[in-house]
Amino acid sequence: MEKFQTVCPYCGTGCNVDIFVENNKIVKAEPTKDHPVNDGELCLKGMYGWEYVHSPRRLTKPLLRKKDGVFSKEGKLEEVSWDEAYKFAAERIQSTVDKYNPSHIMGFSSARCLNEDNYVFQKFFRALGTNNVDHCARL
Repeated sequence: MEKFQTVCPYCGTGCNVDIFVENNKIVKAEPTKDHPVNDGELCLKGMYGWEYVHSPRRLTKPLLRKKDGVFSKEGKLEEVSWDEAYKFAAERIQSTVDKYNPSHIMGFSSARCLNEDNYVFQKFFRALGTNNVDHCARL
């Protein structure tokens, strides 16, 4: 079993957690002993919040609602390429900024991302000209 030390992604406290991996799967998490932030303690999210990683219900490919091959709110979810998903999202964000202004867009990120991912996410939205950024870490 391999052990990886990382920062818990669930809030901004910065607790350290040891993740144990066996056969390329996370099998348990433990608080990092004697870490100055969490002193060997973890909340329930830090201790057990990793279980979603291997869920068979987890989305792994982008989906887009389409009807007759084009986006439609009344369409059915269809698997699309990452390029198509990125292009669709970029065009919708840009059209909203052009039509209204940057204050009409917002980003809502996830506590299940790495802190570094959330940092880049908020930087992206701030570069678009909005401070309307939030995440679900306090749920």
